[in-house]
Amino acid sequence: MKDTIYYKQANLLLSILPLINRFPHFALKGGTAINFFVRNLPRLSVDIDLTYLLLHERETALADIMESLQALSVLISKRIPNVRITMKKAEREKRISALIINQKGITVKVEPNVVMRGTVFKPEKRTHCPSAQQLFERSVTSAMLSKADLYGGKICAALDRQHPRDFFDIYLLKQNEGFTEKIRKAFIVYLISHPRPMIELLDANPRDIKQVYEKEFRGMSIQNVGLNDLVKTQRELIRGLNSWLTDRERQFMLSVKKTEPDWNLSGIKGIEKLPAVQWKLLNLRKMSKAKHRAAIEKLQHYLES
Repeated sequence: MKDTIYYKQANLLLSILPLINRFPHFALKGGTAINFFVRNLPRLSVDIDLTYLLLHERETALADIMESLQALSVLISKRIPNVRITMKKAEREKRISALIINQKGITVKVEPNVVMRGTVFKPEKRTHCPSAQQLFERSVTSAMLSKADLYGGKICAALDRQHPRDFFDIYLLKQNEGFTEKIRKAFIVYLISHPRPMIELLDANPRDIKQVYEKEFRGMSIQNVGLNDLVKTQRELIRGLNSWLTDRERQFMLSVKKTEPDWNLSGIKGIEKLPAVQWKLLNLRKMSKAKHRAAIEKLQHYLES
């Protein structure tokens, strides 16, 4: 295991994480949070995905994120030997969107989500799991999203990109807590905030993941979960989504699509303040009447089927 590139990337990642604690407006999310902190290291993870916690106006938030990445870059250069850091620029923009940290050919990416800022539920602090402490011979504590936020976002990511690692994380969720009410509610918020239309995630066409599994996932997992289990998880997730939702939640999603959101139906306070939710409503209101009507009908047909 220690000879693999995934181990070396994860080892570098764990050297970077404590430095991010200097920036309390960031919280860890994604596969690193799930597999190093929530679960007992069933697989390795090689990227640091962050959520910006503050609900500042967009330009203020983007400037703060960029300044923080620049400051983090300086800190990493001082604290971690033999690193080269590339500042990745956002497409068609001058701002820095991510850091690519390279140490002797081993790379780790640090990337905040600039769209989904803020959280559904309160973030928390966790120390990484016993297996990770033993394997990497260190203890790391980080701020991260709540379990509900982590898995709500993870389900959306799985439906969007359909990567084996996402289905692996959902497979283990099903084997443990399952789809709890809080996870379902968080998922709905991430769904209505997603750049793609809700229907494209809810009624996704299952993709063939065999090639990606062989090229980008094999060797990453410590707990043995085969391709057949991941394909089954993929199919069950897509097929079972609609039946997972309550009637009130279906009504809420449709009210958002109509740009007449009934926030009381969501059962969660304050989500109307989330920048990604506001941004999605703004874009929906910019649609032509014909396209908007067709989109509403398509979602309504799915939810009522």
